[in-house]
Amino acid sequence: MMRKIRIVAGWGPLLRISVIALAVVALIAPGAQAQDPDRVDKVSRSSFADTLKKLDAALKSEHMMIVAKVDHRNMLSMVGAKIKGATTVEFGKPDMGKMLLPMNAAIGLEMPGKIYVYETSDGKVVVSYRRGAKQFATYGPDVAKAGEMMDMTVDTIASAVTQ
Repeated sequence: MMRKIRIVAGWGPLLRISVIALAVVALIAPGAQAQDPDRVDKVSRSSFADTLKKLDAALKSEHMMIVAKVDHRNMLSMVGAKIKGATTVEFGKPDMGKMLLPMNAAIGLEMPGKIYVYETSDGKVVVSYRRGAKQFATYGPDVAKAGEMMDMTVDTIASAVTQ
């Protein structure tokens, strides 16, 4: 049975502001999160828009398919929040999925890959991603090798994009 949540009169706007504030802090405070040894943050020398264009080109040059783009700035604007650029690009290599999913269908949780491009409050553009080799390794040794190859490819892409 579903419980109804009753918001005390006058708390609706406060709750909305709190949710927006938490979302904004999560998006623009890179130093606020706990250190993740598999997270990589690289500062781009280009503008936000140019970095996204370079990312698209670099992914395509590595025969990656762009599966989705999530425009966080646009989504948050729908609830009245204003942030600088923030976009997640999800990508994959169909041949890799064709090889890995039959080996262990559970690996689908780790795919597609994601790269997050965002602007900090001081105007820097950051390209962020997580290396997935350790996570891939939990699905078996053959899958682990694919994760290591993917990490090298994504490192190469991010380096090219941030130059």
